[in-house]
Amino acid sequence: MNPDPLDSVDAADAARLDLLDAQLDALYEVSSVLSRSLDLRQTLREVLRVLHDRGRLCYGLVSLLDEESGDLMISALHNSDDADPFESVTYRPGEGVIGRILEQNQSCVLPRVGDEPRFLDRLNLYRPDLPFIGVPIRIGEGRAVGVFAAQPPVVDDLLDQRARFLEMVANLIGQAIRLARKVEADQAALREERDKLRREVKGAHGFDSIIGRTQPMRIVFDQVRQVAKWTTTVLIRGESGTGKELIANAIHYN
Repeated sequence: MNPDPLDSVDAADAARLDLLDAQLDALYEVSSVLSRSLDLRQTLREVLRVLHDRGRLCYGLVSLLDEESGDLMISALHNSDDADPFESVTYRPGEGVIGRILEQNQSCVLPRVGDEPRFLDRLNLYRPDLPFIGVPIRIGEGRAVGVFAAQPPVVDDLLDQRARFLEMVANLIGQAIRLARKVEADQAALREERDKLRREVKGAHGFDSIIGRTQPMRIVFDQVRQVAKWTTTVLIRGESGTGKELIANAIHYN
């Protein structure tokens, strides 16, 4: 009788395979979450929930660089209370472990977070006796635009594998950020173009484009305002050169 190959797998290999299966399931669900919505903050919260429930990571945190202030602002956090105690928590580049990850654009793995004097637990969430992993969030191959961090719930020999998993998720988050920012920029450009066209149309077809300050012309303007409220046919009469087309455009515009 041939021995079962599984009998030769020791406990460490079994734990590694089990973690890998959980990470693959979580990665699939994370990619699905990121494709559902362009609401970045809500999407990031859902990603962190998935990683907590399926990816065996606690207190997931995403902090993004604010271009105006230059600070890292916490954009999403998952904790057991589902509260948002992070509204005013920020980090300067190079400040603490999280700020250092952003500045150096490199991952950081702490086997025991309580042994790292530079770790600033401003959220008062992370257990000092457990590891901590933080990785940079990049858009393409450029500099880091944020930090993704989490705490494994156990002490084991799989920190490198967990760190690689966080880096893969951070890459997906970076792609989602790039898409959200592109959509936001496109929408801003469309709004600017819309407002520009409105100003041009108003200048060409508004009342200001029609010369006339006499009492008869003020009566005409009042009539235009009245008929412009309704969907109806309007007959404009007058001699050639008196501005019938201008009046027609003003009715249509208004």
